[in-house]
Amino acid sequence: MEIREEKGRDIAQRFNITRQGNLYLVPSQSGRGKYKVDAEAQRCSCLDFEIRHAKCKHIYAVETTIRREKKTVIENGKTTITETETVKIKRKTYRQVWPAYNKAQTVEKAQFQYLLNQLCQGIGSPAQHGAGRRRLPLEDMIFAAAFKVYSTVSGRRFMSDLRDAHGKGYISQLPCYNSIFNYFEDEMLTPYLQMLIEESALPLQAIERDFAVDSSGFTTSRFVQWVHAKYTDPHLIERRQWVKVHLMCGVKTNIVTSVEVTDQWVADSPKFKSLVEQTAQNFVMN
Repeated sequence: MEIREEKGRDIAQRFNITRQGNLYLVPSQSGRGKYKVDAEAQRCSCLDFEIRHAKCKHIYAVETTIRREKKTVIENGKTTITETETVKIKRKTYRQVWPAYNKAQTVEKAQFQYLLNQLCQGIGSPAQHGAGRRRLPLEDMIFAAAFKVYSTVSGRRFMSDLRDAHGKGYISQLPCYNSIFNYFEDEMLTPYLQMLIEESALPLQAIERDFAVDSSGFTTSRFVQWVHAKYTDPHLIERRQWVKVHLMCGVKTNIVTSVEVTDQWVADSPKFKSLVEQTAQNFVMN
């Protein structure tokens, strides 16, 4: 099942699809707005259909709602009666296993630190020559940077967690929070982080066979500068800048197998080939 069909079933399960003449009004998956679907002509008013001219998730949602039509024609003299049976398919749901869920939540932070420490082992550090202060171990700084993002708190508040991690032996030296921020801005870390993402997916090689590729964006704390907005759209000055992430993930486990981060205007298609090739080095791809 492709991702659009899966999303279409989700829309049919969560929202009420109404009929208006020959058209169906399908709510957006986000719940904001509706799209008009012509089930017979296989057309939709959404942007995805206009670009691809192929089935979108809204068409799949309508097909799920009217998956089966049973028509019985009874001829009685000159009278023809047609009976139509409409069946709505409900998505199968599963009960939450609360003991397992509760245990996973209560030990998650400790397990995260242990697994992150094991993942960072063996990274090594670039050679340092000449006089001057020695840099902090790269393994420690990558651990600290990843743990800082996981914590979701400010750098100063995060130092209590990092001090505990140092006491448990997960890092050999305790850096200052400003040092962590400096490493966030260092492009030298990019290939190391990509390598760790790919390595973290390897335990699922025997499970994952089907993959999907897509992109998303991450907003930053900076706004678009006027010098860039005045020749295009002045309203851009009110928008935050953002970066784009292109990634390949497993359909069954959602594990990320390859990733590339670019500026906000880079198209998806040029990155497709490299993401597939990188994933194919470690996984058998159906």
